Amino acid sequence: MNIGLDIDNVISNFDKKLMEEFIKEDKNKRNNGIINNNTINIYEMFDWSKDEIENFFCNKCEDWSKTLELNEGAKYFIDKMINEGDNVYLITHRVYPHYNNAFEVTQQWLKDKQIKYTKLIISKETDKTSECKKYNIDIMFDDSVDNCNKMIFGGINCYLYRSKEMYDKTPYGDLRIVQNWKELYNEVLRLKSNK
Repeated sequence: MNIGLDIDNVISNFDKKLMEEFIKEDKNKRNNGIINNNTINIYEMFDWSKDEIENFFCNKCEDWSKTLELNEGAKYFIDKMINEGDNVYLITHRVYPHYNNAFEVTQQWLKDKQIKYTKLIISKETDKTSECKKYNIDIMFDDSVDNCNKMIFGGINCYLYRSKEMYDKTPYGDLRIVQNWKELYNEVLRLKSNK
C-alpha cells in the first residue's frame, strides 16, 4: 500500500518547537508573552506584526527543522509499515523563503532520526493532491485542516493528524481524524483489510 505522510506535526513535533522559539524570541521584542489564549494558532497568541512573524520564520525555520523531535510512536510505526511491505511517501511543503535547502536539510534530519521511507517529496504547493495522484497514494495524513480539505476535494483519501499537544485548533468539521500514531496505523490496517 502507498502511504502518504506530512512531516511537520505528523512525524515531527513542529508546534512544540515553534512555541518554544516564539516564547524565546518574544523576550527580544516587547516581552509581553502570550497575550491571547483564545486563538486558534500560535501566530495570533503574541503581539507581533505579520512582518515580524514572517521575518522570524524566514530567518529561523530551516534551523528549527534540523532540531525537531519526533512525535511519539512515529519511528516505530513507520518502521512497522515499511517492514510489512508498505511504501511510505513523505510529502512536505517546505519552500523558499522559509527554506533555502529544504530537500537536503529534511533528508539529513530523516537520516539523523533513522526514519525509513520510500521517497521524500518537497511539494511546491500546500495542496498535495497532485503528488498524491502521481504516486498513487492510498491514504494520506496531514496536520492542516485546509490541506486535508483540498486533498479530499481532489479525490484523495486523507485524514487529519491532530495530536492533543497541537496548538492549531482550527475547527475541522467532518474530517476524519487521528490523534496519535497508533490510531494512524489502525486506519492503515483498516484500509488494507477492506482492499
